[in-house]
Amino acid sequence: MVGDEIRTGGGPAELTAAELAPAERVPAERVSAELAPAELAAGLRAGYDAAAGEWADGPGLMYAQLARVLVAAAPVPLAGRLVLDLGAGAGVAGRAALAAGARHVVGADLSEGMLRHSGDALSAAGCPVAADAVALPFRDASFDLVVAAFCLNHLSSLAAGLAEARRVGGAIAASLFAPGWTHPAKDAVDEAARSFGYRAPGWYTALAPGSRASDPQVLAEGAAAAGFTRVRARTTDVPTGLTTPAELVSWRLGMAHYAPFLRSLDPAGRAATRRAAERAVATSISGATPNGPLVVSMAVLTAVSRRSAAASSPSA
Repeated sequence: MVGDEIRTGGGPAELTAAELAPAERVPAERVSAELAPAELAAGLRAGYDAAAGEWADGPGLMYAQLARVLVAAAPVPLAGRLVLDLGAGAGVAGRAALAAGARHVVGADLSEGMLRHSGDALSAAGCPVAADAVALPFRDASFDLVVAAFCLNHLSSLAAGLAEARRVGGAIAASLFAPGWTHPAKDAVDEAARSFGYRAPGWYTALAPGSRASDPQVLAEGAAAAGFTRVRARTTDVPTGLTTPAELVSWRLGMAHYAPFLRSLDPAGRAATRRAAERAVATSISGATPNGPLVVSMAVLTAVSRRSAAASSPSA
């Protein structure tokens, strides 16, 4: 939907101290010591803006499959529902929600570049909105469901993000990479790229796996503290269909933390980096199981707001 209108959010959404304070006590809640929240947001925005053009044919192939599994786990039926695709990126979760019967999807993301590539399906279903996940420009209870696919791990405050999702939505389905999950292709591509001068940007280092609140228990505690009920958090393994070194390298080099570096190279440099990465990945996955080396271990959080639970109860 390149060229379509993207609305920008208004002023900060109203969050009361009563809503935010309990969730801030979640043990894994932290703001990066290296970057202030504004710096973190700026770095994320720049990285994803740079990655937008190549996303669909790289990481988008993997994230589309993960989004379908997440939407299938939603705690409310999708038919006829109004859905917020939070941290929408290129819109794979929103499209999965539409395919599952959602009436209308609104995509919200910091990166206008990603939103411009979110596709005709989301363009027809609702205007995407450039907005911060912790200060959404929507009224209370605007949506039946908030889908947050690999978004919460990008926030400087998990508590604030969950509180905002609870404020605007009647339910949530969120996903993150499970604690400790990795794949040999990640280290292989990193090493190959470093030989060409790549260094991880500050925002990515600040969101290193050790600082991500992806532990299911932490997610569940955070959701309960934010005002959700019927909370369920678990991990699931998702085959993504990516099998060849070329596919795995497209996934990794298409990520936002690589995009500015690759843009700094001339075409010959980019091609050489890709060739080196494919050789490294081929070596790293040799002897792996024949049915596809990329199986993602995904943490899934589902919950409903207390007001929605009360409204749906027999005594309501």
